[in-house]
Amino acid sequence: MAPPLTPRSGFLSVSSSPLARVLGLGLALFLAGCASAPRQSATPAPEPYMRIVRADPGKVSLQIALRRFRPVRGHGPEIWLVGASHVGESNYYATLQRYLDQRDVVLFEGVGANTKGPRFSPEEESSLQHTMAGALGLLFQLEAVDYDRAHFRNSDLTIPQLERLLAGARHDGDGGESEAGQEFQQLLGMMNGSSTLGILMQFGLKLIGSSPKLQAMTKLLLIEALGAFRGDMAKMKGVPPSIQKLLMVIIQERNKVVLADLATELAARKKGSIAVFYGAGHMADLEQRLRTDLKYHPSSETWLTAVGVDLNQAGVSDAEVDSLRSIVRWQMEALQGGP
Repeated sequence: MAPPLTPRSGFLSVSSSPLARVLGLGLALFLAGCASAPRQSATPAPEPYMRIVRADPGKVSLQIALRRFRPVRGHGPEIWLVGASHVGESNYYATLQRYLDQRDVVLFEGVGANTKGPRFSPEEESSLQHTMAGALGLLFQLEAVDYDRAHFRNSDLTIPQLERLLAGARHDGDGGESEAGQEFQQLLGMMNGSSTLGILMQFGLKLIGSSPKLQAMTKLLLIEALGAFRGDMAKMKGVPPSIQKLLMVIIQERNKVVLADLATELAARKKGSIAVFYGAGHMADLEQRLRTDLKYHPSSETWLTAVGVDLNQAGVSDAEVDSLRSIVRWQMEALQGGP
């Protein structure tokens, strides 16, 4: 919707090319499937589900959209695409919880999770996402959201289904493991902390957490990167084919499950509201499917602040801010295959 790949969580994300690995890792950790891959369609491209807000001098925040859809013709339940960040502030998750508890049905993300939803367990404590949340003074989604609700329903691939789909992208015709498979295995090792890179990343994140200034600068880096992200990562020139193949499974194949479950819910009810609670990176493709397959159109939206940072309070200078923003611009140009 990614490592850590466990029956309880199953939040899926993707890494980028070696040139973009550091920034790509930050994006992957922050949102599951941050690099969405919307299908080609005659309908206009969806508006972004992430934006940067600079309301006060020195204060920067990342906001994520909750977008409401209604049938183009006739009557039927409204559908809300509720974008999620896998790490965020406590107020963000509290607001999400209240909102989701007001819906009639919530279709949530969780590879291999049971119908009662994923649970935070000791094995998640060693995950890079949990470590990252702690280092930045934030919460991990599995700790902050209570999935034990009667109207919450898992809508995702099972682990065997995911493994079968990934097998198609992971093996070449001669039976050898492809670059896509190698990237996926490296990402798994990095996310669950079992690889050398994963151990180094854990150490680096803990170091960041020991310094308020480093913490603030890291938050700014992620906010700027996610807020600047536009387009289809699977078609960016700087993204290797192996990652493009993984994106097809991690984003689009899982979104097909959601659309099938949505169709079932729509057939069973004539009114009410249904929420799709997934990583924000899935939303562009999901919106395209809602509009083309189910004939729904967007009618309104709400924006929630997932992460904010006060740069002045942390002592981050204007020169340091400019430098970080230059890094983000350079990295985005690398992903897009620009100069």
